[in-house]
Amino acid sequence: FWKQRPISVISRLTNIVHELLPVVGSYIYDFKLCGRSSEELQQQHAVRLKNTLTRLGPAFIKFGQQLSIRPDIVPATVLKELQKLCDAVDSFEDEIAFDTIKEDLGERAFNQLEGLVLVASASLGQVYKAKKKGSNEIVAVKVQRPDMLNVVSLDLFLLHCYGQFLDDLFHFTTEQIPFHADFIDCFAKGSYEELDYEKEAGNQLFFKEEFRKRKCNVFIPDVHRELTSRRVLTSQWINGTQLAKADPKEIQRLIPVGVELFLTQLLDIGKFHSDPHPGNLYVSPEGQLCLIDFGLCAEVDSKSRRSMTSAIVHLLTGDFDSLINVDAKDLGFLPIDMDVSELKPILTKILDEGLLQSGSNLHARKRKLISISNELNEVFFRYPFSVPPFFALITRGLGLLEGIALTGDPNFDIFQASLPYASRRAAEIYGKHQLHRLRRNNDGSDR
Repeated sequence: FWKQRPISVISRLTNIVHELLPVVGSYIYDFKLCGRSSEELQQQHAVRLKNTLTRLGPAFIKFGQQLSIRPDIVPATVLKELQKLCDAVDSFEDEIAFDTIKEDLGERAFNQLEGLVLVASASLGQVYKAKKKGSNEIVAVKVQRPDMLNVVSLDLFLLHCYGQFLDDLFHFTTEQIPFHADFIDCFAKGSYEELDYEKEAGNQLFFKEEFRKRKCNVFIPDVHRELTSRRVLTSQWINGTQLAKADPKEIQRLIPVGVELFLTQLLDIGKFHSDPHPGNLYVSPEGQLCLIDFGLCAEVDSKSRRSMTSAIVHLLTGDFDSLINVDAKDLGFLPIDMDVSELKPILTKILDEGLLQSGSNLHARKRKLISISNELNEVFFRYPFSVPPFFALITRGLGLLEGIALTGDPNFDIFQASLPYASRRAAEIYGKHQLHRLRRNNDGSDR
């Protein structure tokens, strides 16, 4: 579609450059060249960045949302401003939203929603609080922004072109297997599905039932199917506080629950919520974790779930031989028939020093990765390394969850937090004897 519209594509690219260049330029001038660092100046830059990302639309707003929960990357002043992108984006007119409800559900259904009041506005839509006519039930009504399909699809097309460019570049300069376009396309597929609120309603009910069966300690609101369409989603109202804004002790208490929920989805259910940003995770007045907004979800097949479970346990127990020889191949990072004897010592150093020793703090991780940059370059340029497409959404989901955790505990380690559940899941899959043998191997008693 967009290939036939080069003028629209060039116009959008020009708009992106026009918006971002002054922001980047002023940041470099003030903080890098002039060495200024006052909180007031940080606040000015934060507001400018937030406004720029808002003007650029949903794809850029989501990028800002991801940054808004990374206290190890972004100063607190900027963090606070960017968090407004989760639920305080500029709203569109109520009349437009009400017309959308009437067009999709009909006048009669619209009249069932009494006292519609705008309470939040995000990248793809805005949320109203209302009361169902003839009852005391309070509901949340999410209405999609106008013309979202065109706006989102153009940016995703540009991202695809960027991924294709990287694949072509690395094909000629390295031994790397092309994966960037597929990686981006996986995220794009999820983003298109996020525009279908009927699919989101199905996801929401699916997870509610799956978590109920597993007795998981999480609350997911009910859906009102009769008041839901492709552009309108009506669900049970939740009273609560955003997890990222809760007391640090509350965050520390609930993040292990959040990590286990994410791993339950990833390693057991086979379908996972890929967008757990601050606007989608709440704490109820009773102290229970609440999960909402199931628009961006992805599936993982049973073979990959089994391999990921094994890989997590092997990584955290230091069994790099199995991780590289078996798991990396099963998951598609390396070709099945590849001889890894030459690559093994390089990857072992990267995994041990670049990930395990640095924990989740990105400053420490960055220093470690810089110190082993030669090894990283060797892996990417000399060997047929690839990244499976569904990892685009896994890394996004884990990154968002990790960022929220770091706001409550600066020493939080996503790897160690994953070990208890991954070990239990591995014991279910492989048996306790096999898991015990794996751990003894790491201790060196069987070597």
